[in-house]
Amino acid sequence: MGESQQVLKGDWVAKQAVFSMHWILLPLFVLFGACQPSGTGEGVSSKSDKPNYQTMSWPVSRGSQFLSGSIPDAAIVSPMIAWTFETGSAISGDAGIYGNTVYVGSDEGLFFAVDLDTGVERWRFEGEDVIESEPALTEDAVFMGANDGQFYALSRETGTLLWKLQFNDKITAGANLVASPINGEPWLLIAGNDGMLRCLRTGNGSEVWSYQTDNLINGSPAMLDNERIIFGGCDSLLHIVSLADGESIEQYETEAYIPSSVAVYGGVGYSGNYANQVLAFDPGDLGELWTYSDKSFPFFSSPAVNETLVFIGSRDKHLHAINRETGEAAWTYRTSGRVDSSPLAFSDGVVFGSTDGWLYALNQSNGEELWKLELGGSLIASPVFAKGKLIIGSQGGTLFALESGFSEH
Repeated sequence: MGESQQVLKGDWVAKQAVFSMHWILLPLFVLFGACQPSGTGEGVSSKSDKPNYQTMSWPVSRGSQFLSGSIPDAAIVSPMIAWTFETGSAISGDAGIYGNTVYVGSDEGLFFAVDLDTGVERWRFEGEDVIESEPALTEDAVFMGANDGQFYALSRETGTLLWKLQFNDKITAGANLVASPINGEPWLLIAGNDGMLRCLRTGNGSEVWSYQTDNLINGSPAMLDNERIIFGGCDSLLHIVSLADGESIEQYETEAYIPSSVAVYGGVGYSGNYANQVLAFDPGDLGELWTYSDKSFPFFSSPAVNETLVFIGSRDKHLHAINRETGEAAWTYRTSGRVDSSPLAFSDGVVFGSTDGWLYALNQSNGEELWKLELGGSLIASPVFAKGKLIIGSQGGTLFALESGFSEH
């Protein structure tokens, strides 16, 4: 793969210290000092030349209704730790970002709101079980599920409980936020381990419709377009469901259960499964476009997809880059641990974590290492990004905020 341009190791230090579109549209991380990267610093901007970021929030899982995991901004360079926040227990789920606040849950059942600039806690909410589902965020509310089957709606500003529901089994994936195709009313789409996809009204949690499958659903539901939902589950099926009424449009049988979310790009769904495959599926007459397989290890990561490539982590310890049109391998990159962390595709690089405790940034075109940063605790949560900060939580219980370093000349 070639030598790393930059390698940052684990003396964690912090330097001293929406595109915010309306959520219904949704088009789519200790001592003070500076963590100085090794390497050339080539392409690093100066403090007087900070970029104008396009991604200003991260309101749902994978960044948008389509769960594509890709954004138009360039990856951070010469990464520095802006701040860290200790939650007291493992962080297994992704964070969310809205306004100037980061929201994240912990395995101890606590849910935190943390200032994006400083890492100072704004408020916390005490649940009763593990909170690993990604938060869904609106101007007024935060929505998230827990492993005891409770689903919460909290005030985004204060953390006060607005309403909650009790479901039949745990909720491990984040809800999606959509607009009714009939009258524009804001709705939530929530999938759970009871095998049910639910559509709820955001205001009071009342049910619009529900859709029952035959097995667990571990991933978030994605939108194919403004009218159709796609998701997979442990019944080994890809389900296409009408947003308007929850009726089944199509079911496509795969070779094994689907443990994570489907990513959508250009009306095509991309997903990994336990048969060690990645599928591209075009609902309707075309059906399966291609199947990619490599080695004998399953894909637990959700894909990130852009115009040319599909990126997905595997339990074979590799990140795989696949040609989006043909399904052929573009390149792979080996880590020292499982890659269950779902990748984040920037305009030029792709960033992801590994259970080896390192966060990696790779060049999209050839898979060469741009930088890597040792964060210590195993990384199974996925990185998220807004306003120039990359946020990720570790199994060690630390929430990290990273930003680009700046050249000193």
